[in-house]
Amino acid sequence: MNRPPLKRRVLLLTAGFALVLFAVTFGLTWRAQTSQQRWTRLIDVELRAVATLDELIRTQSSFTLRGYADARAPLKYRNVEQLLERPVLEGIDIAELRSRVGGFRRRLEARPPDARLLAVAGRGVVTEAQRLAEERKQEVARQIPRLQRETRDMRKIGLATAWIIFLLSLAAVITMMKNVVAPMERLVAVAKEIGGGNPDARATPSGDLEIWQLAEALNEMAAELNRRARTDDLTSLPNFRSLRERLDGEIERSARYKARFGILVLDLDRFKKYNDTYGHLAGNAALQRVAAVLKEMVRDKIDMAARYGGEEFVVILTQADLVALQHVGERIRASVEALPAPPGGAAVTISIGAALYPDDGVTAEELFHAADERLYEAKRRGRNLVVVRAAAPDARSAG
Repeated sequence: MNRPPLKRRVLLLTAGFALVLFAVTFGLTWRAQTSQQRWTRLIDVELRAVATLDELIRTQSSFTLRGYADARAPLKYRNVEQLLERPVLEGIDIAELRSRVGGFRRRLEARPPDARLLAVAGRGVVTEAQRLAEERKQEVARQIPRLQRETRDMRKIGLATAWIIFLLSLAAVITMMKNVVAPMERLVAVAKEIGGGNPDARATPSGDLEIWQLAEALNEMAAELNRRARTDDLTSLPNFRSLRERLDGEIERSARYKARFGILVLDLDRFKKYNDTYGHLAGNAALQRVAAVLKEMVRDKIDMAARYGGEEFVVILTQADLVALQHVGERIRASVEALPAPPGGAAVTISIGAALYPDDGVTAEELFHAADERLYEAKRRGRNLVVVRAAAPDARSAG
């Protein structure tokens, strides 16, 4: 399936959060800088302009009261004119104030100066400077509510950003829980089931690619464990556990549908002597040859051949009667007898005992007991025999 790897998704998610945080931080910083500039202009420029105008008013008032009587007054009045040249007043329309200051200088330079006209001109300069100062103060008063609104807006933006980041984080956590944590918890639960002895447990692949692959690998492992738990390593036939599960299932099915089935219990003749003579490796090879015969003789997915333990095997024949048990048993016995002797070994034979459900028993124990009794009878009567029912002592097989 086309899913990006978990590592890539985490990196993309991290990069996305980083970009969002960077954008939000940059935006808030820019807004804060803009507000700071406005505050600087308001406090630094406007208030300094007011301070300059106040200084001009004080200086002008001083000249109005006593300066014009001094012969050096025109030279001293230069201090007032220099105040108008300060950069802080460049953003203010001071043309009228400059004109009135000029008028005051002209009257100040007249000889003799007219005290009444000087007083009128001086009041005019003070009045205009006061008007400009009041305008600057009103401008400050107008700017403060706007700056307060911007401060509130920035606070709201900060809260909104915090909520957005919280929601994005929550979405990331939910996504991680759904695609990583929850599938991993299910995998852990399935792994515990398998470890607890339930090889049939399976995980449903879900989540991110790596979790999906891990689930598939766990299922493959469970299937392999299941196969090995039910398979004999030497012969690759089903083992006793698998045999017992199948036998219990056949008993339940046959009891429900009033059907019949049979079992054959097979045992290699004089197998201990064979191992002592040719060695255990040759004995294992003999078991494998017999297993190969059983695989060929039974119907695939209908009957079942399994290793019962040691040199014993069991065959389950579904929907069988005594004739079928005798026929299949004899075919197996003859096929094993016909196997050529391998290098370093010898030919082998088997004895077979049979039991029929429900004639010989309705439980697995009863069926095995009946089949074992007939197997022992075959051994007593010379081995390499199939015993289905009590038979004549000199018969090759009995039914």
